[in-house]
Amino acid sequence: MRNNALITPQILIWARERLDLSLRDASEYLKFDMDKLKSWEDGSKYPTISQAKKIAKKYKIPYVFFFLPEPPKNIKLPKNQDYRTINNQPISKFSVELKSLLFDIMQRREAMIQLNQELAIDNPKFNYFFDINKTDENIIADAIREIINLPNNLKFTGKNDAFNFIRTSLEKIGILVFQSVDIELSEMRGISVLEEVYPIIVVNRDDAPNARVFTLIHEFVHLITGTAGICNNFIISDQSSFEIELKCNKITAQALVPEDLLKKNIIYTQLLNNWNDELVRSLGNVFGVSREVILGRLLVFNNINFNLYRRKMDQYHEEFLNSKLIKNTDNTGFLAKSVDKGTQFGKVYIGTVLTAYNNDIITARDAIQYFDGLRLKHFEKLEQWCFA
Repeated sequence: MRNNALITPQILIWARERLDLSLRDASEYLKFDMDKLKSWEDGSKYPTISQAKKIAKKYKIPYVFFFLPEPPKNIKLPKNQDYRTINNQPISKFSVELKSLLFDIMQRREAMIQLNQELAIDNPKFNYFFDINKTDENIIADAIREIINLPNNLKFTGKNDAFNFIRTSLEKIGILVFQSVDIELSEMRGISVLEEVYPIIVVNRDDAPNARVFTLIHEFVHLITGTAGICNNFIISDQSSFEIELKCNKITAQALVPEDLLKKNIIYTQLLNNWNDELVRSLGNVFGVSREVILGRLLVFNNINFNLYRRKMDQYHEEFLNSKLIKNTDNTGFLAKSVDKGTQFGKVYIGTVLTAYNNDIITARDAIQYFDGLRLKHFEKLEQWCFA
């Protein structure tokens, strides 16, 4: 028994049901025999410490939760659970990772609200709204540039500069911006959760840097138009019938790459005279967007036909997949643990938790839980990253 984890069986059941897993599904997911898992849930047997830690990691909960007397009561999903994809199809079955993420982001939001109260800081209210069916798309796009303070002469150089600039701007107006990991792009590229206090945007960190910029603004469009949900694709299609998503795409593209600024750019003129993929990339880098976004703008302005657009989109997608394959076979994508957590949670959330911890409002154990298990030895570097 000394090597066994004397967990609370009710917590084990709660953790499984929290992810909407049947006992059989959980057995397959955890790679444990179903009878063994059942015996742990009914309390007739106990898992070993290593087995319990594996379950906690797979169920995406802190290991210490297994020793609570009863399940936590303050964990909830976003109000709007009718998430849809770009083709207006409901997501019928979420992956375990996506389900867990939805719980996690709501826990972080609740933590922000509670910690601000403890720190005597007013929780910001989100007061932006445009009727997407009645407001001209260009008006919304111009408003977005003004809200995020995006000057016309701003040029981005580093690969994450545009994303970080816009993320910071959105956080300043009270939006929690998180990045997800371990979720397939085909399932989720972006999430928006509309709340009066601390609405949420999630961007899939597995996407290319400039592609994440488009996702970030696209989800912001969903928030300010009251059309929040989950998005898994932004490709222009000649057969798409999802009108709201297409409008959000158009608004996002105009906000990031305004027609007048694009057509004044010398690279745009060079591209029209001599097609070159590197010129497409260079033009995208000027505005901090992907080559795909530039392709979409060229299509809208009738600079290219749909066949060329589709062919180049396929080419760029294939190149992206190949670049990911290369990245996964070397160590160039490794992030320090502090930076890893920092880029996932964002400076507003990280800063609030660290401030509460440094003011003895929460314990080190609390802070570790808020940071998804990040060990205390990494806090100093996390603080340097956050307040640099």
